[in-house]
Amino acid sequence: MDQSLPSTLEGCHAELVTLRRIHKQELERRQDMEDELRRSQQLLQLVMDTLPEAIFWKDRNFKYLGCNQKFAENAGFRAPVEVIGEDDYDLPWKKEETDWFRMCDRRVMESNTAELGIVEPKVYGDGQQRWLETNKAPLHDADGNVIGILGTYQDITSRREAEIKLQELNQKLQRQAVELNSALEELQRSQLQLIQGEKMSALGNLVAGVAHEINNPVSFLSGNLQPIQEYVDNLLAAIDLYQQALPEPHEALSGEIEELDLDFIREDLPKLLPSMREGIRRVREISVSLRTFSRADTGSATPFNVHEGLDSTLLILRHRIKANETRPPIQIVKHYGDLPEIECLPGRLNQVFMNLLANGIDALDEASQGRSFQTIQDNPNQLTIRTEMGQEPDHICIHISDNGPGIAKADQQKVFEQYFTKKGVGKGTGLGLTISHQIIVQDHQESLTVRSQANQGAEFTITLPVRIKH
Repeated sequence: MDQSLPSTLEGCHAELVTLRRIHKQELERRQDMEDELRRSQQLLQLVMDTLPEAIFWKDRNFKYLGCNQKFAENAGFRAPVEVIGEDDYDLPWKKEETDWFRMCDRRVMESNTAELGIVEPKVYGDGQQRWLETNKAPLHDADGNVIGILGTYQDITSRREAEIKLQELNQKLQRQAVELNSALEELQRSQLQLIQGEKMSALGNLVAGVAHEINNPVSFLSGNLQPIQEYVDNLLAAIDLYQQALPEPHEALSGEIEELDLDFIREDLPKLLPSMREGIRRVREISVSLRTFSRADTGSATPFNVHEGLDSTLLILRHRIKANETRPPIQIVKHYGDLPEIECLPGRLNQVFMNLLANGIDALDEASQGRSFQTIQDNPNQLTIRTEMGQEPDHICIHISDNGPGIAKADQQKVFEQYFTKKGVGKGTGLGLTISHQIIVQDHQESLTVRSQANQGAEFTITLPVRIKH
């Protein structure tokens, strides 16, 4: 027997013991590493389970690779491990929600771009409707290749419900603000109409009273003119007979006849009576114009002659049109077209005429300041009134213009606004044009517009229907 065999066996045994010891140490080291990895995984899972967000990750086939406890519970599972290997169609989401999730996941992986702050509705496993704010990012391997998707979401139902309530409250406040603003505008319109209505009512009553008082003496004078004419004719005939019967009167009588200039009286007296008759006729026309201007509205549209309304308004303003110490009279140029009677509220329409014509006179008076009497006379102030049938069927147009300083372009958009005025302090209320606009637009369902250029005057155009739509 070879003497070296025992030593060889002994060496092998020793080597085997060493290998066993190394193997045992390796097993212990691996066990330690596995324990450490398990502890790390548990710690990571604990961290993920502690976070308020739900966390999940999937592979490129949309299969779940893992999640935290919150996500598992939302999906209706007891533990995250139960979710692994499932996809969204296996979870208790609605099909339309699942379709949208998958579309979003595919977009994130294909674009390799995260999508953050996605607000979306979602039904949990317990059937509750919630609102989520979701973040999704591509999941990479060590080489940077996209191998799936990592997602988180947080339940923002309370915040979303608060936002919805806030939106509803804002909408309610906006509606209330609109209603309040509408009520305020209506109150302002009513106030304007009340103020101007009282003003025009007082003016109308005054004018109607003056017309009535004028009418009585005019009727008295007119009624006496015919008898006076007869008396004068009879007296002159009697004088003729006396002169025929007494061709040579007494010396005292001859002196009196010569001093009276009887021949002149005989010639002039018959001329005085027609002149008086013409004066009475003109006074009667003034009375009729005053009554036309002071017509009270009954609340419903009545037939109206526009030209009579314009002329009656001009009559009321005659004292402002006449010459004064600073300027010659304002020329009134009329171009009246062939218009039918229209249905309107005559009192209110006369009010519009009054406001527009008075504004034109104010503009011309303003333009006259600083200019000499002769300069104005060479280039006279003018108010032009032009009426015509409108471009639309059964409509008329009334143009009232002046050759004053005009209205700046920036102010043309504001002339109909309440309280807007370019007149000096105490010279304008800023209500006339506003009320005129309301009367034409609201009461007569048509338009009042302005057109102007600097130093070329201004033109206001009233468009009215021949018949108001009821």
